[in-house]
Amino acid sequence: MNGGLVPLFMLSATLGLMLSFAPNRLTSLGLLGFAAAALLAFLVPLGLSPTVIFVGLWASVIAIAALVYLPAARWSAAIIPLCIYAGFCMGAYATLSNNWPGLALGLLPALLGFPAKWLICNKFDIVIKVVASWMIAIASLSMFVSLMPTPGYKPDHME
Repeated sequence: MNGGLVPLFMLSATLGLMLSFAPNRLTSLGLLGFAAAALLAFLVPLGLSPTVIFVGLWASVIAIAALVYLPAARWSAAIIPLCIYAGFCMGAYATLSNNWPGLALGLLPALLGFPAKWLICNKFDIVIKVVASWMIAIASLSMFVSLMPTPGYKPDHME
């Protein structure tokens, strides 16, 4: 779960779902900030440990998905900083594997925010909230399993 494009897609899709509740102007600015921060974090090596990057990425997925349950008026001022932080986490993760095409592909699911606005306009916002709750569950499991010293698929003692 911590490899390949899955974390990039999950972070990007969760951000898109969160942005679907924001006004169009803030959605566009947030997506620009997200892409710019991801590109900068990819191009500038920061030397962070993989554990810090994984925890930051999964924690940002959890935090961004949790905002879907709050009224947008409460967190609309935090959209741009959240998008920049998510982009930073995404670029740092892509730097681990030096995966430029993966970073470019990983930015695409953030565009889900535009069709998801149709769901909100037609009073189907519960669909977005259910998907966001699944994102929280998957991100929580991925983060906590990666923090365990011995994952469940490895023996925990030497024989």
